Amino acid sequence: MTAKKIIELTEQFDALTIKNQMKILAGKAVNSRYLFYKEITEEFEKTLLQALLEKYDYNLLKMSTSVKLHRNTIAKKMKKMKIKEKKAKAK
Repeated sequence: MTAKKIIELTEQFDALTIKNQMKILAGKAVNSRYLFYKEITEEFEKTLLQALLEKYDYNLLKMSTSVKLHRNTIAKKMKKMKIKEKKAKAK
């Protein structure tokens, strides 16, 4: 596959709603011979949590307010998934 085709497909995928993107990913996961439901959902949750943490610069209070999930729940999920808190930047 050429780089041009990959860019074109990526742009088409990005233009879809999140719901339709999830349908595509779910279809690929269903056809995987080596992934199971628990692994798929855990990987999705970890990926989503990491993306949210980066978006909110690891500020759990801001993130929890925005996504309507208690900050202690977020902290527990981070611990369970072995996601380390970002170190504060030196000023």
